[in-house]
Amino acid sequence: MATALENELTEQLKVSMRGGDKIATAAIRMVRTKIMERRTAKNAPEITDELVVDTIRNYVKVLQGSIEELKAGGASDDEDNLAQMRVEIKYLDRFLPRMMDEAETAALVDKILAENDITDPKKAGQATGLVMKDYKGKADPGLVSRLVRAKLGA
Repeated sequence: MATALENELTEQLKVSMRGGDKIATAAIRMVRTKIMERRTAKNAPEITDELVVDTIRNYVKVLQGSIEELKAGGASDDEDNLAQMRVEIKYLDRFLPRMMDEAETAALVDKILAENDITDPKKAGQATGLVMKDYKGKADPGLVSRLVRAKLGA
């Protein structure tokens, strides 16, 4: 059974196909393929909207990584394939929950450190884990880790 977000993706696919938006069509088709791979995998988890969001987020990370690799290999910013990947990322961003900004993340890190009385730099990983446990998908793990290390002097 499809989730609400899968149904939305299906409707957006129809709209993009009717409108001739090849990039949106390609992005949605790839995400739907990745969801199907997860659905049919051995010991497959139940498909939920959270898993669909995670699938979209993972695909966006793959695209971002591909852009970085191509640029590191000498590709110029104006190449068509880089532009297409950027547009796909921008398009798929609408399906992802908004991440907390740096100020919100810093306040959250301060709160978690205070609540758990963490002051030892050796516990930076534990503090990062505590934040990410409850705020996965809402807080950028790299930013959380950087802020925790800075606040603990690690």
